[in-house]
Amino acid sequence: MTSGRKGWRGWQRSAHYSRWAVCWLLGASLAAAQTSDTLQLEPQATFVDARALDIDPTGRLYVVDAARHVVVRLTPDGRIQEELGGPGSTPGRFDRPVAIDARAGLSCWVAEVSNRRVQRLTRAGMPLEIVALPENLNPIAVRQLGRWLFVLDAAGGRLWRRGPDGGWDVVGDGMLQQPTALALGPDDRLLIADAAQRVVLAYDRLGTFERIWTPTLPGTPQALAAHGDTLWLAVDRWLVRYLPGGRLETVGRLLFDVVGMVWQGKSGWLLSQKRLYRAQLSTPGRR
Repeated sequence: MTSGRKGWRGWQRSAHYSRWAVCWLLGASLAAAQTSDTLQLEPQATFVDARALDIDPTGRLYVVDAARHVVVRLTPDGRIQEELGGPGSTPGRFDRPVAIDARAGLSCWVAEVSNRRVQRLTRAGMPLEIVALPENLNPIAVRQLGRWLFVLDAAGGRLWRRGPDGGWDVVGDGMLQQPTALALGPDDRLLIADAAQRVVLAYDRLGTFERIWTPTLPGTPQALAAHGDTLWLAVDRWLVRYLPGGRLETVGRLLFDVVGMVWQGKSGWLLSQKRLYRAQLSTPGRR
């Protein structure tokens, strides 16, 4: 006999998928409108195998270069300031770093594939903490929210959470299929792009699934960034923004695949595997 608790969980899951189906049906009929803004891209620093991009509270940029086993810190105008790490397994060194969270106060988190760990370092690269990753976890994004540390797992399609006691657990109600990117959204929500479902899903600050955040996207989401209530997405090779009120706008065509993105106001930065680009929006007729 099914218990009341299990029945309630089953009803919740059915409701989640029902909402997903409604969003899919609505989104499938939506085409992203063309914005009047013009996208301008300025090439900046180059890399060997860039995997992730983030920005700290002071506006400095951080690029993870997996092939060189370093995190590169840059000024907002794209000038390289310092390289952190280098190949190795000792504290402060990296072996195939793939993800970074540079917004965690005065420190940052870096996730590594080959060393199977996440490290917390100062902005100068001094190691503060080393945390082993669960078995078979393939990290593609890392984010700290208060006492909780979240790691997005590409291989298993799961969201992992590490608590204050140091233990790991899987959260998110099993809604992910093929996650590709994670961003921090309004009210400290975790926004996760899913390539298989072609939507962005929203989770609260504890990792509990809330709702489907966007309608069905016009392609496969590669990267995303949130600024205020606006969500910026790289969808296939198009830059798209999702505005409050549910409007999707196509901003411009891209000539490269995007592996990372951050955005502030009318400008942002897009990262390809080989290069960082400064992105600017200009409205025709305005100076």
